[in-house]
Amino acid sequence: RAEFGSALPSVVAAIMRASHIVTALATFCLTRLIDHLATPPAGRHDAQSRHLAEARVSASAAASVKTPCPVPTPCPAPTPCPVPTPCPVSNGGSPPPSVLSTVRGQVHAAREKPANGWKTLPEAEKRAYIEQNYGTVSTPAYARPARRREGWFAVIGFPVGINEANRQRRALLRELWYPEYPNLAHESGSVRAEFIIGLLTYQGEGHDDSLVEQLHEEQMAHGDLALVNAREATKDPYRGDPKCTGEKILAWFQQVVVLHRTTRFFLKADWDTWIHTTRLEHTLRTLLATRQGPLYFGNTLWCSYSLRNFQPCGYGFGPLQAAGAKKVECPLLPGGGDAVGPYPYAAGLFWGMSYDLVKWIAGSRLVYDFWHNASARFEPPYWVKGEDSAFGFFAHIAPFPELTPLHWGWDIVHDGWEFRDDAERGLCTSSVSAKSLVVHSMHSRMDFELVRAQFRERCNATCEQTALPFAVDGLRDLCGRNGNIPKAYAKCANAGHKAIDGPPNDVRVPASRPRRTCNNKVREKNVPFIASREEGGTIECVAEQAKSIFA
Repeated sequence: RAEFGSALPSVVAAIMRASHIVTALATFCLTRLIDHLATPPAGRHDAQSRHLAEARVSASAAASVKTPCPVPTPCPAPTPCPVPTPCPVSNGGSPPPSVLSTVRGQVHAAREKPANGWKTLPEAEKRAYIEQNYGTVSTPAYARPARRREGWFAVIGFPVGINEANRQRRALLRELWYPEYPNLAHESGSVRAEFIIGLLTYQGEGHDDSLVEQLHEEQMAHGDLALVNAREATKDPYRGDPKCTGEKILAWFQQVVVLHRTTRFFLKADWDTWIHTTRLEHTLRTLLATRQGPLYFGNTLWCSYSLRNFQPCGYGFGPLQAAGAKKVECPLLPGGGDAVGPYPYAAGLFWGMSYDLVKWIAGSRLVYDFWHNASARFEPPYWVKGEDSAFGFFAHIAPFPELTPLHWGWDIVHDGWEFRDDAERGLCTSSVSAKSLVVHSMHSRMDFELVRAQFRERCNATCEQTALPFAVDGLRDLCGRNGNIPKAYAKCANAGHKAIDGPPNDVRVPASRPRRTCNNKVREKNVPFIASREEGGTIECVAEQAKSIFA
């Protein structure tokens, strides 16, 4: 009896609280029914919203009713006292969850479904249905992430590897080279550097988890990795280490023509290269002021190219030397008899192309076929040498009749004198001077620090604002230097010279591989697979006109 007496006040409080909730629900339901019958369909959404609000108020009022906390009845010793029932605590005016779920269910049930089905409604009626039953749904404005308002003037790509030595070289360039020039690698600058890394190994496999994590962290920290859908450098069986990064550069070109749509120049540089970017930009802006059309520049060498073997042959420092080497060296290749050339290309330590030429290469069907046919070779290994000569070949066959690479000279773009042994020094080697723009062949941190110190000493503000001339300044300049050059270089015909060894414009352009256009020719027959008619399917394919390797 004592225990029942102590619990009675709690029971009474619970009954009173429940009665308030039931009263609120009954009031809401009755009011809702009356308004539903009296309100035309077009206004029901407003009524629903109002009733939901009223229900919230009623339920909140019910929840906020305070019941006196019963005074605990003294219990005689030694009987243990029961734990007192805790007093109801207000939840800030919000109705109990059970009340809200009940209200929402009633409102949901009151919505009318589209009479003819959602899929058959016109768009205007679909919108009216949404607004009538759910209210006007606002779409928040998309806050675009902060970005540069203007594109880069030039983007320099370094094809780099994935091992620790390459990671350390990237860190070294960020530390020493990035801060050296005000136009480089800053949000307010005009020249950007990117490190080009393939997302696949040279065998076509994905990188392991540890490398993926390391690349992710590096990209998040610096944002200067160009991660491209291509394989890492192929391994030259003669030299043993990865050399050819042509597949990565092509993938990079396809990426940058979209990401850097307004960039004027894209440049490729080796990882052991120092570039004076302030002087580079001044020289290129001066060049643009006097030139129109696509541009390709660097230090030129010459060769021919065997498409059947995906490798160059017949190298030379000039067109006449390369023409003689072609006759001797190219026929030694299994398919070298059809080698194209000779033609000039920019040496791999540093070269650049204007946007329009890069865009053509990135979107050319001829280049696409070259890439995929070269990449399909495994025995012998595919495209293991000649990435830079291949890009020179692409420029050679591009639909720009007077395009030829501009040659700066080996005193402007050169190997560093200190970094070559006596036996290695030659035409390509020079000391840093007031004419230097690019220095190549650094191997250690101290090599980079030496070149930085020499540039600081030997190229002052006046030097930085002095444009560097080209030693060979275009097709007409090249072809007019020697009467025998038009005999070797077919493009001279486009500069008004007679091509003695062939008809005018005799630049042999390889044909792209024929495509097949396929269609379902028996539409009434449902075949659960895709196959030709010969294989029991319904697909007929018509091939393009067959062509030889040359158009």
